[in-house]
Parts: sequence; structure tokens; C-alpha cells
Amino acid sequence: MDIGLRVEYDGKKNVVLAGEIIKEYPIGGLMCEYARLRPTEVKEVILRNPFWNEESLSEKGGDALYTFYNDMVAKFDVVIAGIVTADFSSFLRDYLQAERKDLIELIGRLNCDKDENSIKQFILKDTGFQEFGISTIGQAFLSAYCSYALSYVLFKHTFEQFVLGNEINDEQIDRILSLYSENVEQQEFDFSIMLYEGKFHSVYSINSSLSLLIFEMAHAIDTEAKIVKCRNCNNYFVPVGRADAVYCGYPSPQDVNKDCRDIGAQATRAKKMKNDVVTQEYRRLYMRLTMGIKRHPEDLKMKESLENLIQGMKKLRRQREEGIVSSDDILEWIHSIDN
Repeated sequence: MDIGLRVEYDGKKNVVLAGEIIKEYPIGGLMCEYARLRPTEVKEVILRNPFWNEESLSEKGGDALYTFYNDMVAKFDVVIAGIVTADFSSFLRDYLQAERKDLIELIGRLNCDKDENSIKQFILKDTGFQEFGISTIGQAFLSAYCSYALSYVLFKHTFEQFVLGNEINDEQIDRILSLYSENVEQQEFDFSIMLYEGKFHSVYSINSSLSLLIFEMAHAIDTEAKIVKCRNCNNYFVPVGRADAVYCGYPSPQDVNKDCRDIGAQATRAKKMKNDVVTQEYRRLYMRLTMGIKRHPEDLKMKESLENLIQGMKKLRRQREEGIVSSDDILEWIHSIDN
């Protein structure tokens, strides 16, 4: 069963067509939205599929896939749902159509390092399966999930190379452009003419993660689409309306009921103030310890505290940039040294 993402492209925008859903996106907006996905969140949708225990993939696989698609739409919206389901459909079809020896090889590659690979361990954990296979629809979906995870890594890596622009080298640029020349076979598109709202429309069906990227990159290059990173959630987006926008229109990490553009500036100010407090507290303790050592050069404990403060602060600042610790965590650590 093939469920791709149907998109009308008119040179100025993308219009996604999904049943009764018609949704407009700026050029580049589709790949930006898809790049926001965390593949780990797909697992819960797979686990609640009502066809999990069915043994016949050939008879019930289509129903399971259609249910999966609808659940994905409810959780993620149509862009992510359409592309993920298209990829799953492709992998499941490969399992069904493969000769026995080829199937053994396909599944064997998934199982070869399953006990060492953290991604594969995550996929199998708490599923009742110790390995990949197609004995039931549930196990087949886990196998497709594993293959999908690897394809999404490729999508995300290439996407980030593309949006970084001047930070990629000539070899990386050539690799991206090869998708439109010698590696054109990696494009998975269907094309159709559709009639709706009284007019004929040229519609593409995008059938894989990589094809979505190929589709969007070409049009983004042609139109010189502007893609920026949101200063609040750190995800990429295409500014609409104001070209100088620095906050996206997606739910913010602080409050999913508010968009980043609604609370971004406020959150950024609060974050800056908190960072300033950390700097002030660090400098205060640094000066106190430094002056104390000058007065008592024989105090080894104070020297050790100063060295711990300097080295620890360097590490914690890096971790704060990576989102591992917060400013409150750093403040608590500084006060522990102070005490």
C-alpha cells in the first residue's frame, strides 16, 4: 500500500493535498517541518496498532498501514505522516516481494549488530521481540522502523548540510547535486493532473524522505528561499510575512499552547537574564577565591576550589549550549562550591 505526500507546486508555494486537508506551505517549509520530527516518537504509534499480532502481512498489512497513517496524522500532521508512511510502505513491500534468500539477507542485516546498536536496542525494547523479522505485522513494522530510522538519519544529515550553506565544502555540494544527475534514480516521485476547485492542477506524489529533500532543495535553490533557525526552539523554518523573522510559528518548547513567535522574545530575555546571573555569581566567587588565595597562599583547599570552579564552568557552559544542563543547574553547582 503506497501512501505518499501529494503536493501541488506552482513555482511560488507548495499546497499539500491529503483527503479533505488542503494546507499551504512556503517553498522549503515541507522539509523544515519534516526535520522537526524525532523518530523515537514514532514507536508509540507502532505499538498501539490494532493489527500488531496479525500474522499475515500480505492480507492485513494494508489495513495496518492505513491505520498507522491515520494515527500519524493525528499525532504529527500530514507532512510527517505522509512521508513516514511512504517509507514504511516501501520497506514492507520489499519484505513481501523479496525471494526467501533475499529476505533472509534483508532481515539479517537488521539483526547483525542488534545487541550493540543503541538505535536497534531502543526499537526492540519492551516489544516482546528479541530480533527483527516478519513473523507478525508488529515485528514487520519494527523491521521497517529500523530501516526507516537509518533513512531519516541520511535525510537529517543532508538537510543540515544544505541549510548551513557556506559551511559545507565542495565535495559535500557535489554529493547533493549528484541527486539531480548521476544519482537521479534515488528520486521517488509520481506525477498526476488533478481536477479540484474547477481547475486542473499539476500534483507530485513524494514517496520517500530523500525524495522530499530532493524536491524541496531544488525549488529552494531556484527561488532563493530563506531558511533560518528559530532563536527559541532551534529548529529551522521559512519566514512568512516578515523576512527578518527570527521565531517560528510552531508550538514552543516552553508551552505547546503558544507559538515560538508569541513567547520567543520573552523567553530569550528571561534566558539572557538567567545567564547574566550565572556570570555574575561566577565572577563573584572567582574574585573571592582569587583574593583569598593572595591573602592565604598556603590554603590548598581554596586553590583546589578555584581550579574546580574554572574547569567546571568551562564544561558546564558547553553543556548548557547543548541543552544538557540549565542555568539553574549551574547556579546550584556554583553555590555548592561557595558553601
